Amino acid sequence: MHGPIMQLGYVVGDLATSVDDWVRRTGAGPFIHMPGMSFAGWTFHGEPQALTLDIAFGQFGDKMIELIQPQGPWPSVYGDAPLPPGACKAHHHAFLVTDLDRAAAALDAGAPVSTGKLNEDVELRYYDCRAALGLHIELITDCAATRAFFELSERATARWSGAAPFLIPLESAA
Repeated sequence: MHGPIMQLGYVVGDLATSVDDWVRRTGAGPFIHMPGMSFAGWTFHGEPQALTLDIAFGQFGDKMIELIQPQGPWPSVYGDAPLPPGACKAHHHAFLVTDLDRAAAALDAGAPVSTGKLNEDVELRYYDCRAALGLHIELITDCAATRAFFELSERATARWSGAAPFLIPLESAA
């Protein structure tokens, strides 16, 4: 289809609890913390939305695990309301693609639920594929900046001893 699944995304009710659960139960980690994330030009069903997220990224083998604690507004692509503390719900699989429009056409999922830009070169789009695939599909521009971010997570894991802290600031991971 679009290449390998690069990321498994989960919406969580409490980021710190979910990070601890992922580390203890699977050995994934460490998780790189990016609090207060927002995206330029973010939309929800085609309308502008000032979404804010607390995010943590970690590795589990060759897959990036993304834990997302939305701060609102509601509803959003991440749900109709915050999850309760301790909850963790599968949300999306992400693919890196060089041609977002062609990849979107192959999904045959209609218009994106949400879109945004990480920077001038990197766009992301969420498509609702829950009826056919059980979750959303995120398409992310495949470019040097995106690959560097995925490699940052892989390097952090390679250097990690498995000991606390399990949630580290982005600045510490570089």
